[in-house]
Amino acid sequence: MVKKAILVMTYGSPAECTFEGIAEFFTNIRRGVRPSDEEINILLNNYLKINGSPLQEITKKTVELFTKKVSDEYQVYFANKFSAPFIPDVICQMENDNIDECICLILEPHYSFYSIMGYEKFIKSEKIKFNIIKSWYDEEKLINYWATEIKKIIVNKVKGDSYKVIFSAHSVPEIAFKYSDPYIEQIFNMTDLIANTIRLEPETYVNTWQSESDIGMPWVKPDVLEYLKGQSSHPEHYIFVPLSFVSEHIEVLFDNDVECKDLCEDFDVNYHRPPMPNFDERFIDILVSVVEKNKHNEFRFSNPEKSTFDEMNPDSMEDSAPEMPEFVKELIAKKGGNVEMPEFVKQMLGRTDKSTK
Repeated sequence: MVKKAILVMTYGSPAECTFEGIAEFFTNIRRGVRPSDEEINILLNNYLKINGSPLQEITKKTVELFTKKVSDEYQVYFANKFSAPFIPDVICQMENDNIDECICLILEPHYSFYSIMGYEKFIKSEKIKFNIIKSWYDEEKLINYWATEIKKIIVNKVKGDSYKVIFSAHSVPEIAFKYSDPYIEQIFNMTDLIANTIRLEPETYVNTWQSESDIGMPWVKPDVLEYLKGQSSHPEHYIFVPLSFVSEHIEVLFDNDVECKDLCEDFDVNYHRPPMPNFDERFIDILVSVVEKNKHNEFRFSNPEKSTFDEMNPDSMEDSAPEMPEFVKELIAKKGGNVEMPEFVKQMLGRTDKSTK
């Protein structure tokens, strides 16, 4: 009998809200390169302003409730990309448990070379076949969740006043446009699905981006803060919908609830944000539905290729590999040392190379 599992994955968060706790987490994100003390202190101060991230507690509760729904058919595991329990360690545990097939459910609804592929690179086993769910942003129940919560604010808080719904998503480097990363189109598609569900007029909503970081290259715009500062006039209410996220964590609690809210106070505008799905019963049903719709996808062994290059000797790359572009050199200069070619960069370069032949 085939032993089936579901591996639920999320980004991760610091083990403790201290200088070294933040430093360790930040170093994991930077693939082993420790950031400067100044960078660590900036992030630490942001975490302190929200009293630490609740992401791990929320996700554990989500997994607990989700497990109750699927335990008759699946053994459920949980892993993080950048903090314990780490994905490779959990996969090792799955191998010890003699799991044969595993559905990978990443708690980020949209697919991006820049983010989701970062999970895929850690999914490796010669014993387990994987079915990696690439995206689920258009799941009808998820669209209805956001539509319902936005509508509640419009009816119960706005009450006929002027308003604007500001949909925001985690930004990605500007090169995503050039290399056809599906993430951007998925964000716009999801926005349209929600807006059409509650019949928002075009002038009452806008797409913005948030949470960009300094990696030495430009990001997709408009940044939500820049958008707010650039408006010559404001409605009486702003409704912020961070639709690329599903849980409360620093990007929502600080980037939205602190930075965006502060600007709203400066502009004398009412700030609103619908509750995140977190472990809401509706969200658990969403995850069950996503698994049900994808459970017959192909299962295959995963052994992602890993290639590194020496930034001091870029010609050492194989002749068949694409030429290292300037933006990769900028990434290297920012991170320092020998670093792995980012998976999203290799994928995009591969797609571009094929399209020109």
